[in-house]
Amino acid sequence: MSPIRSALMAPLAALAFSPSPAAAQARAPGPPPIPAVSGPLALRIVYPLPDQRITAVDSTFLFGSTGTGAARLFINGLEIPVAPNGAFLAWVPIPRDSATAVFRLLATSGADTAQGLLRVQLPRSAVRPDTGSWVDPATRSLTGIVWAEPEELLRFSFVGAPNHVARLGFPRDSGRRWYPMLAEMAPATAIGPFNRDAPRPEPRETRYTVLVPAALAESDSAAPNHGSVLFTDARDSARGNLLAFGHRLTLIDPARRPVVLLDDDTARTGLTDGAVAGTPEPNGTYHWFFRNGTPAAVSGRRGNQIRLRLSGTSHAWVSVNDIAAWLPAGTPEPHAALRLVRLRSDSQAVTARIALTGRVPFRLDEDGSRLTLRLYSARADADWLQYGSADPFVTRMAWEQPAPDEVTVAFDLARPVFGWRTRWEGSDLILEIRRPPRINAAAPLRGRVIAIDPGHPPIGATGPTGLREAEANLSVARELRGMLERAGARVFMMRDADTNVGIYERTNLAERVNADVLVSIHNNAFPDGVNPWENNGTSAYYYMPRSARLARLVQQGMVRRMGLRDLGFGRGDLALVRVTWMPSVLTEGAFMMIPEQEHGLRTPAFQRAYARGVMDGLAAYFRELAR
Repeated sequence: MSPIRSALMAPLAALAFSPSPAAAQARAPGPPPIPAVSGPLALRIVYPLPDQRITAVDSTFLFGSTGTGAARLFINGLEIPVAPNGAFLAWVPIPRDSATAVFRLLATSGADTAQGLLRVQLPRSAVRPDTGSWVDPATRSLTGIVWAEPEELLRFSFVGAPNHVARLGFPRDSGRRWYPMLAEMAPATAIGPFNRDAPRPEPRETRYTVLVPAALAESDSAAPNHGSVLFTDARDSARGNLLAFGHRLTLIDPARRPVVLLDDDTARTGLTDGAVAGTPEPNGTYHWFFRNGTPAAVSGRRGNQIRLRLSGTSHAWVSVNDIAAWLPAGTPEPHAALRLVRLRSDSQAVTARIALTGRVPFRLDEDGSRLTLRLYSARADADWLQYGSADPFVTRMAWEQPAPDEVTVAFDLARPVFGWRTRWEGSDLILEIRRPPRINAAAPLRGRVIAIDPGHPPIGATGPTGLREAEANLSVARELRGMLERAGARVFMMRDADTNVGIYERTNLAERVNADVLVSIHNNAFPDGVNPWENNGTSAYYYMPRSARLARLVQQGMVRRMGLRDLGFGRGDLALVRVTWMPSVLTEGAFMMIPEQEHGLRTPAFQRAYARGVMDGLAAYFRELAR
């Protein structure tokens, strides 16, 4: 065996990752051995596809199969391990001498030879000259349609060659003043969610930045491409070039902000979750969920992202596609008074009617045994908080006015939050607070309603020998269904065939059947640039705080039964776990692209181990809930 082959084989052995001795004693041995396949030599690359643009800039993975375990495979001269069934996963350096990376593949088996040439496109930001006065137009921070208020500071920035001087000017500025831009050094890459350790540092890049009042940058028909950068070499001012930002800025009068109506189902398909996601910055992480029919004032725009003014201190960004209507000019900004909170009880939930004088944006947060409703652009005029019958589930209600235009209403519960949902009825906000189910600790799964979502299709990952994630997920889900039903649970499958089901069709079904828990079964794949040998393993994800314990217990069960490396559990901004009516967890049991794990997912024994681990976690969760 060559030294290169020996070095590349080492990560394969590392898949039998050994954690602490105590955990290792209880852990399964992992996927079953891969049987030998001695078919004809057939070189097939599953990923990446020809001419695909990848995001990695240093090293990347290629995977596929050779058709036979007797093959030897070389990529750009490096020998790559081939599994007994012909599958391979390569982690190779990226040639960076142009905008296109070329990988030359050579496979041999006895006297047979197969060759391949794979070209992929590199990220534009990765292809930058080592010398010269260059700028990267793709890194401009402000282009296209922009709306802003006059005194708002706009951030203009871009990445360019180091050791330069950048100045920003505007054609409408009669004095043609130039605003100096600050040069900041920053690494080109950062640690991502799949990196167990910090990635290898990429070369640092120079970003030039300046803040300018919006009133100075307003566009007009005579100069649609506003904001020009004079970019010159600090050592030779004669060398340089000009960069146009090309934004079209419109100023918004703060006294007459436009008002919009939010709705994520403008096509009336009924296949959404009925809420518009808001983010703290354009195209950022979801943080607000505004119910359909919520009005809001507009204070800015960046491309297809609209900024909402929630209150004097709070703003959120939404997609322009989530705006159902622009209300007539002169419509006043939403504002409401909180008049009354009244509770009503039934066997399933306690329902709070929050009486308001109008609809306003809101957010609901949960913390242990407390739910806190925050109403934006609102004031409190609530003389009464009515508990109704002597239901012990809601132990206390209280309101506060933490800001002149924000009101909070807190609901303290006798038990930790289990689920909730909201809707508008006229101008009243209806909040249903779900009761936890009654559980028999000796048989914690008996009578439980479990919604199982076999993740995908559409899309999904594909393994080196062609196993589709949708197939693997369904096989595991069927095993899990059988185990749960034998334990006395009622199971609802989101799909039981290779059919496309929309994301919100799945979550809506779980709510309609009043599931106690939603489990979404998945298997993982890496983004470009993540070393698959160092970062693979088992993980589980939740979104709502109440689901964190469920994710931890399911993760422990999977790791113990499947025997793969423990990548831990975490909070993930994933649609299948954002449901509010029940605890939910999304599992990533194995990695489709790892040959051993892909083969394991084809075998009934490993599928049962995956399912058994999830079931162990569910049983432990309900057993704890019973206490």
